[in-house]
Amino acid sequence: MKKRVIDLAGACICLAVIGVVIFYSTQVRGREAILVTAGILGIVFLILAVQDKEEQKKTVGHLSMGLPSESELITETVLLSEEDTELMVWDLYGKTAMVIGRDVKENQVDIDLGRSSYASMVDIEHAVLNYSTGNWYVEDLGSANGISVKKAGDGRVYKLSADTPCRIERGDCLYIGLNRLLLR
Repeated sequence: MKKRVIDLAGACICLAVIGVVIFYSTQVRGREAILVTAGILGIVFLILAVQDKEEQKKTVGHLSMGLPSESELITETVLLSEEDTELMVWDLYGKTAMVIGRDVKENQVDIDLGRSSYASMVDIEHAVLNYSTGNWYVEDLGSANGISVKKAGDGRVYKLSADTPCRIERGDCLYIGLNRLLLR
């Protein structure tokens, strides 16, 4: 906000200089150079003020409420092969919770790893993804083989404790047994 006010003040000063030069044109030397310089600077200050306003709208829309930007939103979970190719994709858009596990007809899971290469290492209800306050969280449901998260930010792998939610971000990779789920 302060930056925008300063840019608008700079544009007003440039406009005042142009007015003075035009009003006292016979008494000012080098008036063409002054007019061109003040005009260019005034336009630059106006452009900066408009850009500041657009950035402020984005900030108010996402960051001030703790919400991720469009480029940070997680919209899909992708099962990766050992060669990093996509095997299956699950859409998260509009969802608030997704159960990860193996579908054995007695339960209903949203992300079914029952046909994956390492299905035997996945519990029937292994984990849950929950969406809350603009972020996704993963929670181990007391599975036998647990969950690890490879954070995109630092590349480190963290083992999760059972029944303790962990905030996840776009680019993170979940290890469910030996299955890798990329969040993007």
